[in-house]
This record gives sequence, structure tokens and C-alpha cells, in this order.
Amino acid sequence: MPVLLYKKLKLNLLFLPFLFAVFEYFKSAVFYGLPLGNLNLLVYNLPIFIKSASYFGSYFVTLELIFVNVALYLIIKNRKTGYIILLFMSVFLFLPYSKTIDSVQKTISIVQGGIPQNEKWDERYLSRNLNIYIDATKDLKSDIAFWPESAYPYLFTEKNNSIVSFVRHKHFGLIAGVVRSVNNDYFNSVVFVTDKNIAYYNKQKLVPFAEFIPLRHIIGNVLTSNIDPGDFTEGKGNIIFYYKGLRIGAMVCYEEAFEGISREYKNMGANLLSVLTNDAWFDKTPTFYLLHRSSVFRAVENSIWLVRAANTGITEIISPTGAVYASLRENTEGTLTKSITINVTKPTFFDRFGYLFPYLLIVFISLLIFCRIYSLRR
Repeated sequence: MPVLLYKKLKLNLLFLPFLFAVFEYFKSAVFYGLPLGNLNLLVYNLPIFIKSASYFGSYFVTLELIFVNVALYLIIKNRKTGYIILLFMSVFLFLPYSKTIDSVQKTISIVQGGIPQNEKWDERYLSRNLNIYIDATKDLKSDIAFWPESAYPYLFTEKNNSIVSFVRHKHFGLIAGVVRSVNNDYFNSVVFVTDKNIAYYNKQKLVPFAEFIPLRHIIGNVLTSNIDPGDFTEGKGNIIFYYKGLRIGAMVCYEEAFEGISREYKNMGANLLSVLTNDAWFDKTPTFYLLHRSSVFRAVENSIWLVRAANTGITEIISPTGAVYASLRENTEGTLTKSITINVTKPTFFDRFGYLFPYLLIVFISLLIFCRIYSLRR
């Protein structure tokens, strides 16, 4: 679409990056959104390049990336404009990181069960699957432990629950993915269990056609649900888990790709983000290796530590600069335990104003298209 408009309206090449960034945002926002495979994911492992996301978000990184390529093209064509663009882009490499206003030292553990998808819900393996996580956690000396999405293999209830009883005799808190039912509605949830308290977060951004059927109220039961009890129900807002100086914002799977949820957590006072996911669905396809890259941008945008707990990987701890601090090898069973100094920073420019960048782009491109169409007709 951006290339088509660029050619149709006979625009200057310098407008192409703006068009591309706008349509990438549309792809991520329209009809439940599909923010997977965005161009900025190509440079997720270059912290010095993606630091500008803490000012204007991940779509600005897409804009940067295309401008760099345009500049190189212009340089090959012996045009001085290319050097000017590169010089301007280099300014963003020197943007300062957010200032630290507090810090807290904590030991964090993440359990990666390494359970293949074809065994995840097989009744023959349910008890074994749960014991994998309990056995990996029972001797931990951490402040808090993380299990991935749907790590608990049964419908979760508080009464006579094995992990509730397990944690009640421990000194740490546990954050785990569960499926639960409330008033005949089913939720893909995160449960936070301590020796004194239980709290929940319900997933807000459900995966279309996997966790629910879009427009169900219109099409009825024409399409059947992929979930045994039926479609999941959307959660209704962010919930922060408080424990031993930690203020943890939880996200489930697909939600790591949506910048609004993590930004709201940061503005609510969270000092640690967590993503619980089960990427075993994708086995060893390219998608499996792309999904975790979105979490890097959520850490940079909000200048916050992020913990990613995945059933078969990629399990990792990401620093506020976007660097991977520690990780586990994918498709293995293991526990990642690290003591980290969690630096608490002020809200970033992105948290306060930078999230408006895509909307400003839309206004700019809309005016550009209108003026160009008017000019061509004249």
C-alpha cells in the first residue's frame, strides 16, 4: 500500500519512509491488529540504534530504518541528500537514557518447562507437566518465580489447589499462567500467589481465530472455537502485582506486541514487566524466533526491566536498554535464576508524549495525500 501510493501520487522518495511507517501502524491497529513481523524487529539486537524507541516508540525505529536505506540508495546515486539524512539520523544515536530515581535488588527465577505442544494438554501427561514446574521451583531461594502461559494444566480454582498449597509454605511469590472460569466466562489469566494473597490478571488482547472468533455475535456458530470450553473472554484492564518492593505488570503472549499495555503499566508505577507465553505452538518456525523481539521494544520504550517466561523459549531477562541480560536455550527444560538491580526510572518521553507519534504521522500523511491529489488534479 505505501509503495502503491508513493508511485501513484508520484511523490518524492523522502516521503516513502513516512508512508511505510503509517501503514505499518494501521496493520498493527486495524481489526484487532496484527503487530507481528514489523520492520523494526530486524534491528531488535542493536540497543544503540533502537534507543530512540524510548522517545517516539517502535514505529519511529521503522521510520529510521527506512530512512537509512533511502540515504544509502541516494549515496550510491551520488546525491548529497543521502549524507545529510545519515547525519540527521546519527543524532538519535546520542539520545540520553531516562534517569534512575530508585533501585531495588531482587533475585528472579524463570522456569522453562520445555513441554512440546502435542503433550501440553494430553490427559496422559497433565500431572507430569505440572510436576515439571513444581520440581523446578521447590528449592529456589528467589524473591519471585515465573511460570509461562498455561503452565498450570487444569482449570484453575483456589480450593484444594496444588500450587496454592505449594507456595503457602514458601518464602517467594509465584506468577503463573492459568485458565480459569468466572460466571461461565473463560479467561486466559495470570495468577499471582504468595503465602498470604492471591491476585489475577486477565488477558486483554486475545489472538483472533485462536482464542476467539471475531464477530461471533454476527456469525454465530458458523466457525467453531479452537478452545475446548469455547471462546475466551477479554480482560478489562491492567493489574499490578505488589511484592517485596516489586510492582509487576503482567502480559500474556500476544500482548507483548502491543505498546499501549506496557506503557500503561509504567504510568501506573510498575518497575518490572513480565510476559508469560507458550510459543510451542510455532515449534521451530521463523515466527517462533520473531515473537520475543517485541518484548525488547517494550523494555526500551518504557526504560524498564522485562522478564519473559516461555514454555519452550525464548525465555530471557531484558534490560531497560534492550540488551538481553540472560536467557535459556530454547526447546529445553531449565530454570533461569539471576540477581538483578532493578533500576526504577522516570516516565520516558514515550510514556508522556511519544506514544502520539503514529497519530501525528497519520495527520501528516493525510495532509500530504490530500495536497498531492489536489496538485495533480490542478
